[in-house]
Amino acid sequence: MERDRIILHVDQNCFFASVGMISHPEYRDVPMAVAGDIEKRHGIILAKNQKASAYGIKTAEVIWQAKAKCPDLVLIPPEYEKYEFYSKRLKYMYTEYTDLVEPFGLDECWLDMTGIISDFTEAERFADEIRRRVRDEYKLTCSVGVSFNKCFAKLGSDYKKPDATTVITPDRFREIVWPLPASDLLFVGKSTVKNLTKINVNTIGDLAALDPEYVAKFLGKTGVLLWEYANGIDDSPVSEIRHRRDIKSIGNSTTPPDDLTSPEDVRRVLLSLSSNVAARLRKHNLKATVVQIHVRDRNLAVYEHQRVLFEPTDLAGVINEKARELFEESYDWHCPIRSIGVRCANVVSAGEGEQLSIYTDLERREKNEKISRAMDDINRRFGKGTVRHLGELGDNG
Repeated sequence: MERDRIILHVDQNCFFASVGMISHPEYRDVPMAVAGDIEKRHGIILAKNQKASAYGIKTAEVIWQAKAKCPDLVLIPPEYEKYEFYSKRLKYMYTEYTDLVEPFGLDECWLDMTGIISDFTEAERFADEIRRRVRDEYKLTCSVGVSFNKCFAKLGSDYKKPDATTVITPDRFREIVWPLPASDLLFVGKSTVKNLTKINVNTIGDLAALDPEYVAKFLGKTGVLLWEYANGIDDSPVSEIRHRRDIKSIGNSTTPPDDLTSPEDVRRVLLSLSSNVAARLRKHNLKATVVQIHVRDRNLAVYEHQRVLFEPTDLAGVINEKARELFEESYDWHCPIRSIGVRCANVVSAGEGEQLSIYTDLERREKNEKISRAMDDINRRFGKGTVRHLGELGDNG
């Protein structure tokens, strides 16, 4: 049975205004907006903070209208270099979770987490972790939608704002999505809303209930696409991050539902993380020369350690062995573990400058490489996680 995809959509809240408030924290407590052509009364509002939104100020309205609603509105000019800076940093952070990161403007991204995490409960924890990291590391806030396709993931990120996570699962999308206005659906603009109103379609559910042939005659191919979106039909892939060729490291981390309290818990999680990282290395035809671990304990203290390998590798066993060594040498179990991650750094193209160590067991390595690639093939054909290492299954495997 084919597994549901797990897609996240991360949308920065009031991005331009929020970046402006980083440089000017005094604007956090007053209504403020980013505006073009501030010297001209006919310039428009590009973004606004929550205080300004409370006055009914809207993006794209002209300055004089906004000032009429809020005479004390503070206006600042756009700072595009800063927006680009934060946008790039945020995208780089997302690649710590998956290499399938597709930007949608400066302040939005889709992340495909299919196969990296097991279900929507875990996806919600990852979404919450991303929101926390955006707050803690960048002093910004974002909303995250979690769903089984790109369209509903984006709709989820718009559902609650600011700083919220919304999960839309295959079994619940009708009760969440269908009552919403048709205008909330991806690619439904003002013109389409007018056309839909003519046939008494006001909600997404109204659109989903129409006969697709009727929609095709009335709205053409675009209408059919929107009808599919309304019914949860969206197979469009999440593209790989554009600077994929510049990948310097590949990692994976997890925050389990319960803190890790024993070495066996950690060994099982490290093996799972190492397997995922190794598979992604092979996918990109890369090998790692450094293994790193990242541990956050219950008190949120962070411990990071790394080790250089004798030779480049893309094998889960080698990566897992080094990760375990690093953990066992560095962590004293002073308290349980909240989250843990494995990262392979200083990656090189497979075979590039590779020099075999005198300790290399060629026959064993070739056998392990064949097994790993066979597992990759099975997981690619039948879904990620179809074949896993025995140690990942734990007591219930």
